[in-house]
Amino acid sequence: MNKEDYRDKIEEHRQSFEDEQKEQQSLSRVSRMNKNGNKNKKPKDSKRKTPLMTILFVIFILIPLTILIYFWKFYEPGKTIEQAEKDTAEQVVELDPSEASASDKDKDKEDKGQDAQGDKKAQEQSQKDAEKLAAEQKAAEEAKKAQEAKKAEEAKKVEEARKAEEARIAQQQAEAARKAEEARKAEEAKQNAKATTHTVKANENLYRIALNHYGDGSEATLAKIRAANGMSSNTVMVGQVIKLP
Repeated sequence: MNKEDYRDKIEEHRQSFEDEQKEQQSLSRVSRMNKNGNKNKKPKDSKRKTPLMTILFVIFILIPLTILIYFWKFYEPGKTIEQAEKDTAEQVVELDPSEASASDKDKDKEDKGQDAQGDKKAQEQSQKDAEKLAAEQKAAEEAKKAQEAKKAEEAKKVEEARKAEEARIAQQQAEAARKAEEARKAEEAKQNAKATTHTVKANENLYRIALNHYGDGSEATLAKIRAANGMSSNTVMVGQVIKLP
């Protein structure tokens, strides 16, 4: 109920009160006339008294009653008059039970619709969050797989490099061994090519032959001569041909 409605209500009460006052005055005058036996006497004109009664009623009854109702219902300490009037205009509303019930039903429907819409939005948001989480998990798994594949590829390259290095080292070792063998054989061939023969003469022995040929009759020289000729001892015979490496 706004201010205008409130004033209309007050005005209606005031008019009804005035009508009752007029009726009471008319009845009291009629009763006095009947009591005095002057039925034919016309009642005095009371039009002049009615405005005075109305003014007195408004001043002494209606205005104090209105102020009292206002302070009792709507006034709160600490609020300005403008704020109280604003709250009154917003809060004072009278509704029929049917209208209130319909309004409550509409409000319930609206609340249910809002709740359903909120639930729908919550479900949609939950679904979006689940999809986002699944996408993040999938991306994390793919990144993990890619990282594992990269590590496996790096390990494979390291293993291939290690095998290649081992093969290179083995090849180098084999090449070195082959070259050493070839060098040994070449040296033996060279020594065999340089080797000379000597025919044992009378009064010669292996020591004298080594001393005359090498200028050294040591056991090492004798062993070299024995090895070149397949001899097991230093014994030689006259006319025997021996190799002198």
